[in-house]
Parts: sequence; structure tokens; C-alpha cells
Amino acid sequence: MRTLRSVTPTPEQLSILSRTRLGVELIRGAAGSGKTTTALLRLKSLIGLFLNRRRRENDNTAVRVLILTYNRTLRGYIEALTKEQAASFQGVDLQIETFGRWAKTALGNPSIMNDELREAKILVLGGKLGLTSVFLLDEVDYVLGRFLPADLDKYLTARRHGRGPSPRMEKAQRQALLDDVIRPYQIWKLNRRQSDWNDLAVELTKHKLAVPYDIIIADETQDFSANQIRAIANQLAPVHSLTFILDSAQRIYARGFTWQEAGVTIRPEHIGHLKHNYRNTIEIAKLAVSLIEGLPLDDDGTLPDFKACSLHGPVPIVLRGKFRQQIDYVTKYLENEVDLKQESVAFLHPLGWFDETRRRLRTAGLPFVEITRKSDWPQGNENIGLSTLHSAKGLEFDHVVIIGLNSEVTVHGDEADDDRLITLRRLLAMGIGRARKSVILGYKPGEASKLIDYLAAGTFNGIDL
Repeated sequence: MRTLRSVTPTPEQLSILSRTRLGVELIRGAAGSGKTTTALLRLKSLIGLFLNRRRRENDNTAVRVLILTYNRTLRGYIEALTKEQAASFQGVDLQIETFGRWAKTALGNPSIMNDELREAKILVLGGKLGLTSVFLLDEVDYVLGRFLPADLDKYLTARRHGRGPSPRMEKAQRQALLDDVIRPYQIWKLNRRQSDWNDLAVELTKHKLAVPYDIIIADETQDFSANQIRAIANQLAPVHSLTFILDSAQRIYARGFTWQEAGVTIRPEHIGHLKHNYRNTIEIAKLAVSLIEGLPLDDDGTLPDFKACSLHGPVPIVLRGKFRQQIDYVTKYLENEVDLKQESVAFLHPLGWFDETRRRLRTAGLPFVEITRKSDWPQGNENIGLSTLHSAKGLEFDHVVIIGLNSEVTVHGDEADDDRLITLRRLLAMGIGRARKSVILGYKPGEASKLIDYLAAGTFNGIDL
């Protein structure tokens, strides 16, 4: 399947690439602005900088490089370009991993609790708090990811960065969450002698690895937790380069923190901002913007700007009909409008429900691959991929198809400022922003997701099937 392509740097990217220096760098930018590509192109000059330093000091140790991605799909996607940047050098120890896999290996592969067991315990403990299951699980993840175990009481008065205003969490509710859920959950884990994924980050904030890293690049940092940032920073050599790549407008997990509280100092002159959207057409960007317009945006967020796009393409399509009719339309579209030898297609879904899609693609003779949570990017000739929306973070495709957008797959609260609804709006906008050429959405009338209401009139062609 087609992957991230090596590109000629643009003037905007060159302004960042030309700054080969030590310390912490931050690369901000909207979807499609080339943040990941910029950071990986910068890797070549960074490796050269450290190798030259080694030679001057008669130091024969390898330059240690760590590239961290948020999920396995993105890891496989960027691996080829990363290795291309390091291929011409000798004396480089290069690792490309998700945070979870890197941390687990670094700590000797401790036993990690099954997610289903973990979630079931939290839901039992929090059953009397009156919170929805999704919100309760997200809030526990948020607290444990943002605060170190000794600092949990800071949650009582902290501003909830990265969380929506509804449901509200007043101080008494926060205290109940700590006393009735989080602390009993921590004791329960200890008694079972098991860890969860956040425990790995906490351990790496306390213990340094035997050999530190000279260069670390962390992609999609808006969805890393504060403890993960602390863990990364703790594994750096005294002389180092650390690059964070992010856009908080695309945050799709219950995460949020300030750089100061995570112990990271970023000087203003070490912040690069990419504004031009090189991926999307103007029409695709307009549709994505309509979903997240009006949502709160912090300093690390960049609203997609269709005025920063230079290409035109077809207006996105929104199909209205039964799922069988939606997939009929899409398969005909792929057969008649898409060159599957040269162009890539992603079927995305909030929950990864693809049983009927698989059956219909096979019936139509359209080969496909599954890319959700895959550590290695598919190397075959299939150019249709099936993925959850979450696993599509950081990827790009020529065409994106998101059908079956019914209310049952996008469950949220009733308030307009509901935290889950805000997250889902960002999630769908991110999925749309994966497309270079065309976008097709679809839903069943009478069962439509609330997200459809946020699509601005004039940004799509509606088709009744």
C-alpha cells in the first residue's frame, strides 16, 4: 500500500530544517502541513551533528535515536522514510516504536493488565458516581496520565486542560473520583502485582535507562500524556535534541497538560509553525473546518485553513441511505472514478465495524488490507485499507470513505459542550483530513450521528440513495 512519500522540502519547511541545533524543538501545524515529514527530514542533519561531535571528542559510541509514535499503524507508516534519513550513516542506533512498546521493552516486559479487566474494575468502583461509562474511563485515564502518584491531589483544583466543560467535575466529585475509584484501583493493581500502561510511563519518570538517547522525535504529541512526556525527557543524554510534533486541534484522547507542568521548557525561537496545507484540497479542508469551528483552541492547536490550500478537487459527498446502498455507491465509485493501481483508499470507521464492508469488497473483487494497529505497513499491491478512525492518525490517503455514520457508533452526551461530543467532532475532522483528493461520508436517515449536523451547508453534495 502506498505510504508517506519522500518530498522536496517547501520554503516553509526549509525554515525549520535549517535550524539544526541542540535542545527542545516544537513543530506545530494543522493537518496536511507536513509536520511529520519536516521532523523526519530534519533527522538527517541532526544525526550528522551528533556524529561530528562524536568524532571531535574521539567518542566511538553509537548515536542513539528514538522515534516515538502514538499508535502502531503510524509507526509502520513512517518507518520507511525514517530509515531512509539514517541509511547513509554508520554508528547510529535507531529505534522506531510506539510509546507503549518502547516503554514495556525498556522496563523488561512487565505484566500489563488486560484492558477489559481494567475497565471492568474501574466501572465497578465508579458505579455510584453518576458518570457515564465512557466519561468515567476517560477521566480516570486523564488523571492518571497527567499527575504522578504523589501529586494526585493536584487534580482537585487543577484546570482540566484538554477536557470539555461538560460533564462538569466539581471539587467534591473530583474528591470522590480519587477516594472511591483511583486510589482503590491503584491498591487493587498492587495486590495483583500487575501494571497498566500509565504505570510504565511513571516508572520511566523515576528511572533512567542505562544508555540515554541523543535524539528523540515524538510524533502526534497532542495525544501523549504528561507522564509520557516526563518519561521521554528523563531518558535524554546531557547533550541532546528533543523534537515534539503536534496539533492540539486534532487531540482525540483524554489528554491535556501544560509544558511547564510536564517539566519541559520551550523557548519561543525553538517553535516552528507550519501553516500551508499541502495535503487537502480546498473543498476537503472546508468540510473538516466546519466540524471543529468554534471549539476551544490552545496555543498548540492550529485550525485547518482552507485558504492555506492551493488545490481544488471534487466537493465531498454525503450519502443518505441504508448501509447496503452506501456501500453499493462506494464500490461503483471506486471502480469508475479511482485508479486503484496508483491511488490509495481508506475506509475509516469510529469502531472498526467492517464485516459487511469486507464482504462487499470481496464480492466486487476489490483487494484490501487491514491496517488498524499493525506494526508494519502493508507492502503488497492492495491500495484499499480498512482502519478505525483512531488508527488513521497521522496517515494520508488519496481517497477517504467514512460510511455507516449512525448514532450508535458515536455515543455522547446531550449537551453541545459535552466532552465526548467535542472529541468525536475532532475525530471525524481528523479522519476527513487524511484525504488528498476525495471524501465520501454516509449515514442512514433517521439514525444519523449528531456529527452530521455540524457539516456546514455548501461544503458537501448530499445524495439520496
